[in-house]
Amino acid sequence: MGFNSKAYVIILSVMSSSIFYDYDIRGRYPGEVNEAVFYNLGIAVAQAFRPKKIAIARDARLSSDTLFLYLAAGLASQKVKITDLGKSTTPFCLWYSRKYRTQALMITASHNPKDQNGLKVFSAKSGAVDKSSGLLRIKARFESLNFSLNPMDTKSAASFFIKGNLEKSISEYQQYLAGQAKKISPKLRLALDFSNGMVASELVPVLEKAGINFLTINEIPNGNFPDHAPDPLDESSQASLKTLMKSKKFDLGAIFDGDGDRVLFFDENAERLDPSFIFSLLMDVYLKKGDSAVGNATLGKIIKEVAEAKGIKLAICKVGRSYVQRTMIKNKAVLGAEKSGHYFFKDFYFGDSASLATLTMLKVLSKKKQKISQLVKPYQKYLILPEINLPFGGRVDDIFNKLKEKYKDEKISEMDGLTVDSAQWRFNLRRSNTENLWRLNLEGSNKEKLYDIRKDIESIIG
Repeated sequence: MGFNSKAYVIILSVMSSSIFYDYDIRGRYPGEVNEAVFYNLGIAVAQAFRPKKIAIARDARLSSDTLFLYLAAGLASQKVKITDLGKSTTPFCLWYSRKYRTQALMITASHNPKDQNGLKVFSAKSGAVDKSSGLLRIKARFESLNFSLNPMDTKSAASFFIKGNLEKSISEYQQYLAGQAKKISPKLRLALDFSNGMVASELVPVLEKAGINFLTINEIPNGNFPDHAPDPLDESSQASLKTLMKSKKFDLGAIFDGDGDRVLFFDENAERLDPSFIFSLLMDVYLKKGDSAVGNATLGKIIKEVAEAKGIKLAICKVGRSYVQRTMIKNKAVLGAEKSGHYFFKDFYFGDSASLATLTMLKVLSKKKQKISQLVKPYQKYLILPEINLPFGGRVDDIFNKLKEKYKDEKISEMDGLTVDSAQWRFNLRRSNTENLWRLNLEGSNKEKLYDIRKDIESIIG
């Protein structure tokens, strides 16, 4: 996409650094993130990292194209050469960054509502960048800039775009994914909900080439997300896929988020499969004694039990793809996962990919020749409730202190939020890193007990 001076629309609003979260930049468009903000973000990124060149990708959100132009203009004003990766997934952006050893930026708000947008930053050396590895430097430079916009003329800005062979890069990426599609049975039937995001553009050609039997809904990218929000964990977003799966016989269902780094799986009965069960299955199938894996505090108790039984070295880290990726690199881990449906692979530069996770699950089904419900049954020792979102109203220390007093006889950890662990149940309460919400994860052997705990927590939160 070339530079277009007609895209400039000056938006008068207050520059705010509240858009900086633990591992990305996000806000509502145009009130919190807008063209002027992205112009200054381009300058801030250039001043923080001093790159000679940078690659930029973007998702299908309605504001992404224009924000791309302003981000590119800010970078170009600092003499940074720009490679336009077009509309693509976050995993492709990560892969491109690591493969071609260049810093990369992804314009996306991932699974957040359609009126939001943001920026993910990737380092050529270590992948996802967070507050401890560069976002704070960007924030510091951003805060030092005046709220002004001095657009370059079309010819000057366009001269900073690198005319690379993007088709060749996309072909190489497709070949990589196609290599992961080997040994998948053509007899399997797959139902896919692409949430009108970007995943179909990379996964559908691979499935077709491999001769895999699949049906799709919401395949065409559409920033209005007309059928449902691009958040697989939202139960209302799952309705269309469940309807499709119940209309025909399928072996596996999958629903993706808007930028393609998270996926939620469903069994042949259209029942949601908690990522803790999927991760346990993948560890059992692919890891051997002495191998390492990484999970976070919101995953279920079962992952520790599986790891201990197999002699797997399991490291637990904070929620956030950059934390998982960095911990995986440190421990040379083969697999990683998060409760939100992120799956990480050593062979994918320790990064996360919904497409790769889907192909991996199809290989497991092909290898085991059992229904997915049968394969996960040994791990369903505990009832794991879907993640619960509660309004965040502050008073973190006060709330945690009250919960610690109430559950003082149980095992308590504050590594990421507050985790209370008993022999028969467990919960983790933490503030979201991407939205103004509490995230509550509950599991246990008694459903009534879990609902009692939920009521207690909600009464304390107020």
